[in-house]
Amino acid sequence: MIELQKSKDAKMKKILFLLLLGFNSLIYAQEFHVLKGDYLGQIPPMDTPMVFVRGIVSTVDKSHSAPAFSPDGKEVFWWLNRRSGGGVMMTMRRIGGTWTAPTVAPYGGAPFFSVDGKRLYFEVSRSTSDSKGEGPYYVEKQDNSWSEQKCIGLVARFPELKFAYNLSFTQNGTLYFLGYAGGLGLLNNFGIYRTEFIKGEYAKPELLPSSINAPGGICNWTPFIAPDESYLIFSSTRGNQTNDEGDLYVCFHKQDGSWTEPVSLGEPINSNQLERFPAVSPDGKYLFFTRDTPGYDEDVYWVSAGIIERLKTKAIQEQRLKQ
Repeated sequence: MIELQKSKDAKMKKILFLLLLGFNSLIYAQEFHVLKGDYLGQIPPMDTPMVFVRGIVSTVDKSHSAPAFSPDGKEVFWWLNRRSGGGVMMTMRRIGGTWTAPTVAPYGGAPFFSVDGKRLYFEVSRSTSDSKGEGPYYVEKQDNSWSEQKCIGLVARFPELKFAYNLSFTQNGTLYFLGYAGGLGLLNNFGIYRTEFIKGEYAKPELLPSSINAPGGICNWTPFIAPDESYLIFSSTRGNQTNDEGDLYVCFHKQDGSWTEPVSLGEPINSNQLERFPAVSPDGKYLFFTRDTPGYDEDVYWVSAGIIERLKTKAIQEQRLKQ
């Protein structure tokens, strides 16, 4: 009898969830204006960050990820927390050059595409039968749809991590993510980890060096790794004034496998507001990130990714001077 009641409760939760998806999709469809072209038809930015698609991606709600565009430019996913309560993953598709209205995707947490676009990764299962806290999760591309959710099982195998958030993958499958570095679980106990895909499963994650995971109550989080693993961008409170909750930093892989010291992306990318959730577009042209924006909670911004190459050149020159 108890098992039967649990089954009925699970079915009711699923029905309510599907009704919520339909209701939210209807609201967005009523407010949506037709968008065509690359990156939702927006005018590409230069060296000054611009709000990305006000009213659709950047809304009065708090953005909790950068938009994840598929490598072919035909799909986009992003995660946001609504003022009314609860988080949702939104998605849009490009059909014949025109973007569909945003709808709610049945996945949870910040989305991230594999380099080849064949997998979509996310942090939390939205399925009542699969959500066991063992993530991360992924779905695989099947023609014009996606497979059932599958679990990587990283947290189940290494429970000391507590969680694996802000996933970012290299082209050979190496995973960078935000994990738990011990302590009380507060922001300054987050840590950026790396794990390699070996013989069909992920190896024990290793905490990145203290030059990246700066100690002493400093928050280091929301990593993005370049597909070729040549650079890492993340948010950190190091060197910030007390009224600034975080800026974006970048460090570069050296030939010996170590990392350069992280350097700030500087103004106008960083400001006296919180910047986090960096991600570079699949074509390498644009850097997306979020920033607290008075009156709008937190917006998605985008800017030319040229700053990364300029900082890399500067880092190489400084390294040569030290030799």
